[in-house]
Amino acid sequence: MSLLNVNKYIALLLIIISLIACKSSPTTDNPDESAIATTTSVSEPAVSGTQGAVTATSEEPVTSTANTDSESSADIPDYSVNSGEFNHFPREVSGWDETGWSIVVPSEDSRLIYVSSLEGDDETAEFYAPRDISDLQNPGQIKPFKTIHAAIGQSRKGFPDWILLRRGDQWEVAARAELKAGRSIDERSVFTSYGQSPDRPVIRRSDGREMLRIWSHRNYVAVMGISFYAEERDPHSASFAGWGNVGDVDGILIYGPEGIKMGSILIEDNHFNYLSKGVSIDGKAEHVDIVVRRNIITNSYSESGHAQGMGATTASALLEENIFDHNGWLVQQRVEGGKEEEEGQATIYNHNTYFRRAVDTIFRNNIFLRPSSIHNKWTANPTVKGVDEIGSSNLLMENNLYVGGEIGISAGGNDDYDTGHRWSNIRIIDNIMLAIGRDRPTNRNLAWYIDAIDWDGGDICGNYLLKNDNPLVQNINGIKVNGHSRDVTVSKNILYDLYMSQPSNNNGALRMNDEPKSNILIKDNSIQLAGSEMRPVISENLPSTTFENNTYYTDADDGQWFRVDGDNYSFDEWEPLSADFESLDEKQSYIEPERTFETYLDSVGFGSSIDAFVRSAMDQPTKTWSENFSAKRINAYIREGYGNTTCN
Repeated sequence: MSLLNVNKYIALLLIIISLIACKSSPTTDNPDESAIATTTSVSEPAVSGTQGAVTATSEEPVTSTANTDSESSADIPDYSVNSGEFNHFPREVSGWDETGWSIVVPSEDSRLIYVSSLEGDDETAEFYAPRDISDLQNPGQIKPFKTIHAAIGQSRKGFPDWILLRRGDQWEVAARAELKAGRSIDERSVFTSYGQSPDRPVIRRSDGREMLRIWSHRNYVAVMGISFYAEERDPHSASFAGWGNVGDVDGILIYGPEGIKMGSILIEDNHFNYLSKGVSIDGKAEHVDIVVRRNIITNSYSESGHAQGMGATTASALLEENIFDHNGWLVQQRVEGGKEEEEGQATIYNHNTYFRRAVDTIFRNNIFLRPSSIHNKWTANPTVKGVDEIGSSNLLMENNLYVGGEIGISAGGNDDYDTGHRWSNIRIIDNIMLAIGRDRPTNRNLAWYIDAIDWDGGDICGNYLLKNDNPLVQNINGIKVNGHSRDVTVSKNILYDLYMSQPSNNNGALRMNDEPKSNILIKDNSIQLAGSEMRPVISENLPSTTFENNTYYTDADDGQWFRVDGDNYSFDEWEPLSADFESLDEKQSYIEPERTFETYLDSVGFGSSIDAFVRSAMDQPTKTWSENFSAKRINAYIREGYGNTTCN
């Protein structure tokens, strides 16, 4: 045998030995993944779709907004989850652990792709099969990737692949990271964390418009346990870019174009800080099964446009047990009602949440603190100019806590042509609102608790609207039922200690304007305005409304209690005028009505500082959620002071 042939046989033998020695990895039958080697060793810079080469020191920007997986409608199975179905790991079965976290586990063919900015190397990194790793969170001796983009390049569309960022590490992402779709509700693509550190991994900078993108058709995705912190936007950071140099950047963008349905996206246990929007759902797709749980979203602001804690368009979403604080602004507006945005000034356009044309959506057990303007802003703009239509339906806000800001819940904006209903089946149930109007972020003299405009069916029940505590704020309303509204019930609400120094013709605890209404029922409410001259009721459409079994009290003059069609009436005059013979004019006593959010904070060791409360919530390690930070516990504490009245 010639020396040349001997060398060929030796080379072939070495290749066979090296292949046998390599770790096993998940196989793929995905034709788009044919370029990925069957071994887990990465000997070349990773490539993700059309994104270009990625190295350990540079993550190239994505210059095209096209689908980087080159997916066509033929590639993607029909997405069949219905609006209003929240199929994330159902709690009734085994989908949650005993502390309330979603249980997510890899599949047999998942790729586990570990990433460490400190210890990783994109040239030598490997991905792993679940059978190769005895402990998902503490994988032992592994070869992680260094950059997020290189890791994404090894994930596959339509597979339950996991990208795990090492806790305590930080990344500067030169371009947005585009996650790929998972396989099903129970087999998701997962972007999460690993390691011994209690600190979440931090994505602290992005040159893109968002840090993380979930693009068209990217269904079945989970993002869990990550910190999205725009360090260059934080004026308290040494890396602050300086006023005038602070571009907008979102934490997570979910986007679908018109004509498709997409969703089954879980966002849980993440922190969003100093972004322009923490979470944004955009595009005209039907976005369904969007679940946002136990996240903290704070300090969103903009110098050049609108900023929200979370913004959403055409979405069916579940928001549960999140904390939203100080979103839409950093500093008070310098001009009353002004629109200046420099240095993150508050404007009337910025809110804790802003949902447009939402359907089948639930906000439950969240804490909303100190927005620029509105805590929960909902809009139902008609699609045909000049013609009102139902643009938003089946919304539930239940057992949330609201503190500060200018407006609690507004289900009434924006475009209204005064021709009909724009909302259907809206329920605002068992929420607690405290000190609305306190902060005056936009420098306005405004404290409105609940706005209901153009409703076709709804309930406002069991809410506690309490204690506006800024004497400068005198433009106050408790519950407004305005516009073209019908079949709306306002019941079992407690309105207490809403202070006005004199009666107003436009401000009342309950207010109904003169636009067409029918079948409005006001019953079993307690309106207690001791020390205040606010009117209990202002109505410009009395025949549309039935009043039953309410309890009224105000320190306004007797003849100023009620205002109907421009004239003032005493309680005795009100009874025959309204046929409200079952109600009482009575000053009620409560057990501990001095209870506030601040007295709760003091009772659990935070003094009276909301800032300390939010900092301590942010300091919780991943997969930790103390009951001290829960709306359930805080609201129960407040209700105990008033006798525990609830809607249910």
